[in-house]
Amino acid sequence: MRIRIYIIVMALCMTLFPGCSDVRDSGHGDKERYNVLCLFVYDSIFCNYRIYENTFATSLKKNGINADIRNVYSSGHLDIAQSEALEASFTRLNNEGWVPDVLCCIDDRTLSLYLEGEYSRWLPPVDSIPMVAAGLHCPDWNLIRRSNNTAVCTDLLNFQRNIELAVRMAHYTGVPGQPMYSNVVVIELDTTDYDKRIRERLRSELDRPPYVNNMDYHIKDFPLDQLSSRFRDSIFINVFSNGSPELNNYRSDGDYHKYRIKFLNNITMTPYLTVKRDIENEQVLSKTLKPQFSAVRDGFADGSRRSLCGYFASYETVATDQAAYVARVLKGESAGSLPIIEHEANYYMSWRAMELLDMDYKDFSDSFIIVRAPWRIQHPVQFVMIIVLTILIVLGTLSLVLYLLFRKKDKELQDALAEIDNERIMLDMALQNADCIVVSSPDDLVELEKILHPDDSDIFAELLASIASGKPLFSKDFRITKDGGNSYRWWQFRPNLNHKSKEHRLETLSGIVIDINDTVVYNEYMTEAAIVAEEITNKETFLMNISHEIRTPLNAILGFAQLLSIDDGMLQGEEREEIVVLIRENSNQLGEMIEDILQFSRFESGRVDVNPVETEIAPLMKRIFDDWSSSVPSALEFRFEQGRDHLFAVVDPIRVEAVMGQYIKNAFKFTEKGTVWLGWRYNLNDETVELFVDDTGCGIESRRHNKVFNIFWKDDMFKTGVGLGLTIAKMFTEKMGGQVNVQSKPGIGSCFYSSFKAYVKY
Repeated sequence: MRIRIYIIVMALCMTLFPGCSDVRDSGHGDKERYNVLCLFVYDSIFCNYRIYENTFATSLKKNGINADIRNVYSSGHLDIAQSEALEASFTRLNNEGWVPDVLCCIDDRTLSLYLEGEYSRWLPPVDSIPMVAAGLHCPDWNLIRRSNNTAVCTDLLNFQRNIELAVRMAHYTGVPGQPMYSNVVVIELDTTDYDKRIRERLRSELDRPPYVNNMDYHIKDFPLDQLSSRFRDSIFINVFSNGSPELNNYRSDGDYHKYRIKFLNNITMTPYLTVKRDIENEQVLSKTLKPQFSAVRDGFADGSRRSLCGYFASYETVATDQAAYVARVLKGESAGSLPIIEHEANYYMSWRAMELLDMDYKDFSDSFIIVRAPWRIQHPVQFVMIIVLTILIVLGTLSLVLYLLFRKKDKELQDALAEIDNERIMLDMALQNADCIVVSSPDDLVELEKILHPDDSDIFAELLASIASGKPLFSKDFRITKDGGNSYRWWQFRPNLNHKSKEHRLETLSGIVIDINDTVVYNEYMTEAAIVAEEITNKETFLMNISHEIRTPLNAILGFAQLLSIDDGMLQGEEREEIVVLIRENSNQLGEMIEDILQFSRFESGRVDVNPVETEIAPLMKRIFDDWSSSVPSALEFRFEQGRDHLFAVVDPIRVEAVMGQYIKNAFKFTEKGTVWLGWRYNLNDETVELFVDDTGCGIESRRHNKVFNIFWKDDMFKTGVGLGLTIAKMFTEKMGGQVNVQSKPGIGSCFYSSFKAYVKY
């Protein structure tokens, strides 16, 4: 009714007073002033709204719209009828007789409330005023389709990009002293209609690999370390309800509150993704201790430091797109006829959160749009130039003052320099009688070239070139003769240069050339002696280890063989068979030692080739497991732990079998009873595969981990072997471009593994 009265009054004014009324397009550049009403869901103090309001007003002007923009804030009330702020705002507008030409909703909640008629006590009915809604994260399309006078701009939640971002950046948000399980992502959702729409979208996007969607809690309450390890090749999504803990409905004991407390206590060890802004979400964020990740712009970079980064459309983008649609509507287009558009999203990072986590701006400025970074951080070169300019001005002023002060001291300085010159002359005379050559000019150096050793001509030419170019010059060693070329000795030139700064020209050169031949000869002798000593030590160590390790099985073989040769019938069949078995085992040990020695020798001499080819990991590891299954000691259990399928790496299969064989032999040797596992793991973050052998053996102290791959090193000197197995494994692994490592604890066991670059191929 108010709109009709407004239109009638405006028509009468235009008819009776044409000169006093504004015209939509008068032909003289005048434009009518339109009334635009913007509905916001939060308080007016919400700082990010200032960004939206300024951008929206500027964009309307750029689109040729002269607008009187009024903003109404809902203050976050779930029941807007109880909002005193809304009542006061609309009362003020009605008292002014202000009627909107177009309505603007800034998010899903205000649009839904308006289309449901919640604003009917203050605004005309739905569809009587054109509506432009923007920034919708998860729209209620059934409700929107009921209106024929609404234009829509969306910023749909992109779960995949935001979850992958959270996994990639999770280590920055970890709490010191606590582990971070980056592949377990937590999202908080409750039971409102808006939450239900988010759940549906989440399910449609993430019910496929590599995601594991635990929204319905079909996966039970595992500890975080087991959960992360079990789904290490996937990204596990745990949807948690803080406001309605009974939604976490897998618990048979019904103690939902206890589970909620436990979940909140563990939230610091997983990345947390915000998909909505409400009280429950804020409560969970307060428990995370460090900034987390946001799939929505609401509350991002508002000064609270609770959100580090996310992928979404900014308030500037939302305001610009919405202003463009408002302009089209005010210029005559029907709001219901405008196509649905999606705001352009981007990766954003909060500078305040980066400060809290001690992150460097330049490390992320190419990948993210960093919000609210200070000017000095965004423009470091200009900032430094200003600082330098200020310093130069100060220094210039000080220089002028110093020049005036020191001018009167000039005569005293000249007298002092003259005295220094006299002392230098006396020093030169003293040096001429010593075993050295004084150089006072470049010509003195040129004279030395006549007695220079021919092989050192390049060194001397480089010295002269450095002096001529003005480059920094250091001492130089060369050989000269003083007996006409019969013998040469080593000398060292120690320079002292003085250049004119402006002309970059050599002003003076001085220095001394001293005889260092005895020192050079002594150093060469000591270097050769050290090399010879090291070679002798290595050979002695090698021969001692080989002698000791070969003698042990050889003595056993000879002893048992002698016992069989003098058998006078006293040995029974079982005893003879046991002796034969012992001879066979010691022979095998002796053969393995000799094979390791030959393998190491061939590697050292460069006669070992590696032929990397594209190899599928699963069948290769299965073949290795089958080959060794028949050699498992009776007290051990040999198990196969299968990793991700369709995984490939560029390796030499034969060498991989040799490497894993060394690991398996090592595990069998140092595990008296228990289990040995053979398997592989794929690391999603760095795209590598770890081929491992894990055991429950005696283990190795952490201080010895850096020695296990050294040649001839043995943790237990009483165990058989020459200490070459792990060294050979490391050589083959590195020859194929991989890396070796060990994880071990005494009394618990050891895990040896080789890691290679890998990729999944379907």
